[in-house]
Amino acid sequence: MSPDSLPIYDSEEAIIKAFSGKGLIRLVLEAPTGSGKSTQIPKILLNNELISKGQVVILQPRRVAARMLARRVAYERKGALGEEIGYQVRFERVYGKKTKVRFVTEGILLRQFLDDSNLRGVDTIIFDEFHERHIHADVMLALAVKLQETTRKDLKIIVMSATLDSEKIAEYLGGCSVVRSEGRAYPVDVIQLKRNSVKEPLWDSVVSVFKKEILKKNIEGDVLIFLPGVYDIRRTVERLRKVPKLKGCQILPLYGDLSPADQDRALTKSETRKIVVSTNVAETSLTIDGVKIVIDSGLARIARFDKSRGINTLRIEKISQSSAQQRAGRAGRLCPGKCYRLWSESDHASREVDLMPELLRLDLSEVLLLLLVADINLELDLKWVDLPPEESLRASLSMLSALGAVEVDTHRITEVGRRMAAYPVHPRFARMLLEALENKCAAEAALCVALCQGRSIFIQSSSVDSSDFCNLDDISDFQPMIRAWLFAFRAKFDFNKCDAYGINARAAREAGAIMESLLKIARSQGYCIESLRSDCDGETLAKVLLVGFYDNLAVRMSEGTLSCKLVGSRRGKLTKGSVASSERIIVAAEVAEIEGKDVNVIISKATSIKMNWLKDVFPDEVKEEKICRYDVGTKRVVGAMVTRFIDLELKSKSSQNFPRDQAGLVLANAVIEQKLKLKGWNSECDSWLRRVNCVRKSCPELDLPEFSEEDRRLVINEFCQGSVSYKEIKELDVWPFLKVWLSTEQRSLIERLAPKKITLSNAREIKIVYEESGPKISIILQKLYDVMSVPTICNDKVSVLVEILGPNHRPVQRTKDLKGFWASSYPEIKKQLRGRYPKHEWR
Repeated sequence: MSPDSLPIYDSEEAIIKAFSGKGLIRLVLEAPTGSGKSTQIPKILLNNELISKGQVVILQPRRVAARMLARRVAYERKGALGEEIGYQVRFERVYGKKTKVRFVTEGILLRQFLDDSNLRGVDTIIFDEFHERHIHADVMLALAVKLQETTRKDLKIIVMSATLDSEKIAEYLGGCSVVRSEGRAYPVDVIQLKRNSVKEPLWDSVVSVFKKEILKKNIEGDVLIFLPGVYDIRRTVERLRKVPKLKGCQILPLYGDLSPADQDRALTKSETRKIVVSTNVAETSLTIDGVKIVIDSGLARIARFDKSRGINTLRIEKISQSSAQQRAGRAGRLCPGKCYRLWSESDHASREVDLMPELLRLDLSEVLLLLLVADINLELDLKWVDLPPEESLRASLSMLSALGAVEVDTHRITEVGRRMAAYPVHPRFARMLLEALENKCAAEAALCVALCQGRSIFIQSSSVDSSDFCNLDDISDFQPMIRAWLFAFRAKFDFNKCDAYGINARAAREAGAIMESLLKIARSQGYCIESLRSDCDGETLAKVLLVGFYDNLAVRMSEGTLSCKLVGSRRGKLTKGSVASSERIIVAAEVAEIEGKDVNVIISKATSIKMNWLKDVFPDEVKEEKICRYDVGTKRVVGAMVTRFIDLELKSKSSQNFPRDQAGLVLANAVIEQKLKLKGWNSECDSWLRRVNCVRKSCPELDLPEFSEEDRRLVINEFCQGSVSYKEIKELDVWPFLKVWLSTEQRSLIERLAPKKITLSNAREIKIVYEESGPKISIILQKLYDVMSVPTICNDKVSVLVEILGPNHRPVQRTKDLKGFWASSYPEIKKQLRGRYPKHEWR
């Protein structure tokens, strides 16, 4: 299909009309996958001279999409990439003064806005694949709307997507035009194939579907397979290449970190059958010609930020219904297609319609810092499609404050914060760079930051041991990485030379480019940069890392283990083979929850820390204090002198002297946390509290207090006062402490309204059991003869549940309607039991 015949051209007139109107030009364009919107809309704007002056800037959610789309449009316009059509991603730009269309990743335009809040030179902003709701796209749309309504009324805004809540976005944009391109997609037969087991490896599931559904039924056409991660992709490619019937087929991986050449191979048309195994990078923007079959695992790696633990998480999660629709649509571009989903219809129905916007689930500190530098109040100055959560804003402000980027009380940007914002990295890394500039190790720190931005410099599957780059006195995982990078640099990033030493040449080259970009910014701020050293001072590097990652300080839980406690009551596991694995105190540049075979909080890129270094950097945060705590081994309260950083205990020393008045509270806390069991807190105590609760609920006019968790704590605190060991309290009776919680008069009311025993109408006395669900009596059926009504308590407001027992003392019925029981259930029960128990009375 030639570009000019793509379905989007059916909407060309409507687009021209929307751009020809008076007033603010805003357009929502809804067009299905493969309609050509990403490549043809900029051409429509150019061909119809709808660009007054300046550039068309097209925001893309992924670097690979920005590069590939720019290359495609330049090719169709018969021009060289970087002239009329260009692109820009973080740390990489291919465009010039003549560029009219610039494809960019979403954070690029936000940084351009910082440099020029009027975005001079930008004529039109296109938000492509906006349904993905990436954080920078949401922020930039809010800024563009504000700009258009104030100083740039000539700015044009287009919001595009294949699956978009068009009405919601159009309403947000003031009721703007909505253009829908129906496209010319062919029907796709969606087949739901539940996996044999969730424990079955995805590659086995995919190969099974391929053999049973595609090869066995001789279904022809190129295949696109969606999997959540690179490991799954590699294993699947390996397995498929071993299938005899697929010999001669091109079986290719596709993911963001592949080289441009390898990405091109996956995307361009092939003479032989092609099978592309991809992450969700192929879900939107990029079109793979020839695909007639899609196999969808229904899974993707989803980034989130756990605010309670302050860590990023990367979990394999179920994709949304709209993502599944996008994926299936890839099979229906050329002819009717098939999509095999590895999940059931009921599973599909229970999935989210759309993935939650990143603004609602990710760390906001980076964009918040940029907005504060621009003197924009995120809540008051901007109109949002979805308002950022208050909790996320507080957490981000707290981090920025701790890094010195904003004032503690006013949250105004500081001079440090302004300098941090110049660096296109997370505020932690930016703060670390500023500290390094003051300590003459900027080149080393910039390389460390660069090495954290992309893939590992070491090839994970390599048989070569990276310890070749380690020295005996190393204290940081970054030190061997710096030496490895220097080796690659001196080898001019030659693939074979690097590969021989287990170094990823491409990752090393990219890290070098990022380092140079960061140092260029530092030089523009007036700093003089010293040369990169392979023997950088470990202490200086450690202190620099501490400044940016203070709350990633960790203490190994014991010698010989990789398990650690971190600041903020978090726990994690240090990566195997870490240079810092033998040290007790470490700081980590990465702490993330990653789902692989198991879900673990992984502590990586670690550096050993000495106590005096920590005190040098944070003299006010390292504190010593006398405490007492419960010792599980001796079952008593012991004293200790502890050294803490924030809330993390770094070391402790036993002490006989401790504040005695706190000992009882420590014991009480051990009881409350169920480390200790009080024999004196027995079923009688629990029954009493249930009796109180029963009366309180049924007789609110008595105004009895609720026995809350806090009341329980107070009773136990009182009970434990003056004691220092479990031995002293374990046999003590709790009742004397519990009963004084109520007055004498209130206790009398409880005894009368919720008695321990009750007399039935046949004069039999029976014990009442008070359960969470209410009062109950258990009685053998024969002892219930002549009782026609259920007993009641609490001034007849509460009926007692009657559990009727057979002669074997097993329940045969539970009821609150004895009259109904005798009339309907009893005859059948009598018939069943009379033969088994003939000696018992049966009326």
